[in-house]
Amino acid sequence: NLADLMYDNLFFIGASSGLGGNQSGSEKAPFFLKNALKLKLFQEIQPFFHERNHYESIAHFNRELAKAIFAFAKREEFFVTLGGDHSCAIGTWSGVAENYRQQGDIGLLWIDAHMDAHRSSTSKSGNIHGMPLAVLLGFGNKHLVNILSSTPKLKPQNIALVGTRSYEKEEAEFLKQLGVNIYFMENIKQRGLQEVLKEAINHVTASSIGYGISFDLDSLDPSFADAVGTPVPFGLNLEEFLKCFVLFQETPTLAFELVEYNPDLDMKFHSLNVIKRILSCCNTLHKKSITYS
Repeated sequence: NLADLMYDNLFFIGASSGLGGNQSGSEKAPFFLKNALKLKLFQEIQPFFHERNHYESIAHFNRELAKAIFAFAKREEFFVTLGGDHSCAIGTWSGVAENYRQQGDIGLLWIDAHMDAHRSSTSKSGNIHGMPLAVLLGFGNKHLVNILSSTPKLKPQNIALVGTRSYEKEEAEFLKQLGVNIYFMENIKQRGLQEVLKEAINHVTASSIGYGISFDLDSLDPSFADAVGTPVPFGLNLEEFLKCFVLFQETPTLAFELVEYNPDLDMKFHSLNVIKRILSCCNTLHKKSITYS
């Protein structure tokens, strides 16, 4: 039974926007997961404007999300953002970064099949869910980069991409120029996810006060979870990923974000079962956030 597991220790914030892609469905995920898994949503942010891939609409939504997360992050409690498409990362990590700004910079693990590092000048599709990492680094549309402050929310040396396997050369060149650490699927196949993640965590915490995890469901191989807008073959192994939560316990994380689940595509609820298992692992991360010295 999907409702067997209680998530009493977890605070969830719903980011109910699917405006950053060209396919609807992911905006329903927070409400659907709340009902299916009996989650208590601390807050659910919904778009006020409903224009797909429209910078000002998405900026407005992410500003509201960032404000809610900024207020919540003051408690220094671990929380989970439930997307929505990956453009909600702009709001999540803007809120977290601004809350901790006076203490120092935050780090981020970007676990995703894609780089999501397009700017409007390099994106062929114009889909804003392919741009959030660039925005958080301070590059892109002015409405998006200026959420809560005009300061970039992330520094290149505090980021690691994990599971990357689908990207355009413009994104790869851009991140390479900035010196962002990328662990491609071939690195993971050679070394194992545990070893790669251990190194990635060390990297993102070396000069930060703490780190977050932005997890796109499409980082997993579609044989585990296919209810996503842009599935990419040869992805992460679910069992291997779940075993890595011990690493997130050893080096506690500030927040976890789960994005790009589309309940409309989840005909047999396979992906829902996967999310249930991931969130039950998140349940072990709920202790107060710590900062690193």
